[in-house]
Amino acid sequence: MTSTWSGEHYANNTAHHRAYDSVLLERLRPIPQDGFVLDIGCGVGDFTAGLVQLVPDGRVLGIDADASMIATAHQLYADTPGLSFEVLPAQRLADASRPSSVDTIISTACLHWVPEADHPEVLSAALGLLIPGGQWCVEFGGAGQLQAMRAILDELVVNFGGAVPGWFFPEASTYRSLLHDAGFADIAVELLHQSRAMADAVALRGLLTSQVLVAYLPEIPLAQQGKFVEAACDAVVAAAESGSDSGRASNYDVEYVRVVARAVNPS
Repeated sequence: MTSTWSGEHYANNTAHHRAYDSVLLERLRPIPQDGFVLDIGCGVGDFTAGLVQLVPDGRVLGIDADASMIATAHQLYADTPGLSFEVLPAQRLADASRPSSVDTIISTACLHWVPEADHPEVLSAALGLLIPGGQWCVEFGGAGQLQAMRAILDELVVNFGGAVPGWFFPEASTYRSLLHDAGFADIAVELLHQSRAMADAVALRGLLTSQVLVAYLPEIPLAQQGKFVEAACDAVVAAAESGSDSGRASNYDVEYVRVVARAVNPS
């Protein structure tokens, strides 16, 4: 999926992700203090930088397909010992700069951007990088993710000459099968429902423009993209406000559904 991101804008709108970092961190098995951790889809590195404390004598590498994200990550965390970043899509995981042993591969809010057809290759590459007993621990959009918002945007994007995004939002059983077929063991996959807090209409627009609408822009004619973004934000905010409960100041929170999975290399 081809997209255009702004690392700086994204960095200002990641609080809703960071509020749920514990979902992954509490599922991690202990990592050797001198271990190596690889973070797929690291974005601007705000989650990745926190992983350094898990391997104080080791190294953490964050990879992301977008150069703007990595440039922002370098600006924010250039002085963090043991931390590095690299422009690299998940589909080229095997090309990541790394030592011979990778203890943990982790990913949050990324893998739904990888087309479904590419997931077996990504998982195969991950299994090949991990040491025996090394862990794969990931979180990304699952079946039902942003369902109400997508219903609005999917209809609107067609009117602007665009196309519905090809996101991969699987059921837990679908992703469990992918991990099994790739050769992973000790597989645990669940689908979690979360209400992501948006303080007001400004925060909701920030979520839309920094993350969600990026997926809708590639097929829209350039001259129409600005108008689409404005119309999309207005429509989603209006729907949120019209759905407010009586006596409640706002109803801008967004319903997320996430696949959370952990598995290990058995070899």
